[in-house]
Amino acid sequence: MNDRARPQAASLLRDVASSSEFADLARLLNGLRYLSGSSLRDISGGSHRAVALEVRRQSRSMPTSALHASMHRTLQLLDTRPLVGPQGYAASRRRLGTLMSQRAVADDWIARLQARQRQSRRLGDTQTHTALDAEIQVRKDQRRRLIDRERHAERIVQEHERRLQALYDWQLDHLQQLVQGRWHAQELLDREERALDEVVATPPPYLLSALGAPPRAAEAREIWRQGALAILRFRKDYHIQDPALALGDPSVDASRRLRRGQVEVVIDQARQLIHNPREPVPFDEPFNLPDLGGA
Repeated sequence: MNDRARPQAASLLRDVASSSEFADLARLLNGLRYLSGSSLRDISGGSHRAVALEVRRQSRSMPTSALHASMHRTLQLLDTRPLVGPQGYAASRRRLGTLMSQRAVADDWIARLQARQRQSRRLGDTQTHTALDAEIQVRKDQRRRLIDRERHAERIVQEHERRLQALYDWQLDHLQQLVQGRWHAQELLDREERALDEVVATPPPYLLSALGAPPRAAEAREIWRQGALAILRFRKDYHIQDPALALGDPSVDASRRLRRGQVEVVIDQARQLIHNPREPVPFDEPFNLPDLGGA
């Protein structure tokens, strides 16, 4: 490898996330995506747009290692957030609404029966009055049980709302770090994309050997790009420096051979799709790579 190629290779591996780093990135962005309330809007701008823009500006000049450190701090922070079950909260509100509707129906039935009872009393119809009195009592017992269930459902909803408010307060208390984590993670993804752009423009020999030259067609080039990403991620996971062999020495331990076999499948599929496309590749969908696990 010549002197110019060494810094280029080091830069590529620095800016391409390893499997574990990419898993952390995905976990962070997914965790931020499920935050709730008004402070969620602030993470992407909102009333703190100026702060968010300043964080984005600063992130462009930060070392990659500092961006990863910020991402890990944010992940640790997310582990301390109050637990809120959005599905459970929604279900409890539906349950309360159902019980309130049922009680309204019960109240209406009792009112109708009481009106008929008053009418039977005026007409002197003792038998109907007695029968209605028994039915009203049954309906009141049913309503009493509905009220008990409704109150229990109200307490469950209130507990969910208490936890939700605690989450809102937590988000506002830690908004600065959440904003930083969000944009620092995005900058890491942007750097990986720029590294892949560089790979496509001047692919190293080991990628040319594994995938061939990057094709001109946009769809095929995207597949080549994703195949290159799988190779670069594998090389970073196992600190491979071989300038000619994309996946390094094949005579390695069993766990690496398993990962190597998975990446070889990706390479083979990529080459087939590039050179023998059976149908147009949807440009708006990512090339699906198998879960290659951690290093």
